[in-house]
Amino acid sequence: MNELALALEATALAQFLKGSQWVYPFINAGHLLGIALLIGAVVPLDLTLLGLIKRLNPAAATALLLPFAVAGLLLAAGFGTLLFITQANDYVSNPLFLAKIGLIGLAVLNAGLHAQIGYENLRLGRVLALISLILWPLVLLLGRLVGYSLG
Repeated sequence: MNELALALEATALAQFLKGSQWVYPFINAGHLLGIALLIGAVVPLDLTLLGLIKRLNPAAATALLLPFAVAGLLLAAGFGTLLFITQANDYVSNPLFLAKIGLIGLAVLNAGLHAQIGYENLRLGRVLALISLILWPLVLLLGRLVGYSLG
């Protein structure tokens, strides 16, 4: 795994991003924009599914917010990948980063499971919404801790 990480760091793109005074901060800002869209859509959607926000029914909330959540996830993942390649070797040996990636996988799996069950099983839907409200903030916390742990 470390050989692949080192190869990613050695790419021209990674070297360009590392050395750029302006592009790297824009990549970081794109990652943060994706996170904001994702969390800004997921939290109200989950709260609606839990019955804590009653302005929209769950189907309408999903129709309204899901495109923002998906766009946010894609932006965060795309820009996050660009951030990753600049220090890939450090990231793959960082347990906080590995935990973050694992939790992202669980959160996406949770969302996929929720999409599969739809609104037929309200009780399970609420459990999955609660799990989502636990997983995504943990991902955010680990993301910040990773940033502080790389030095």
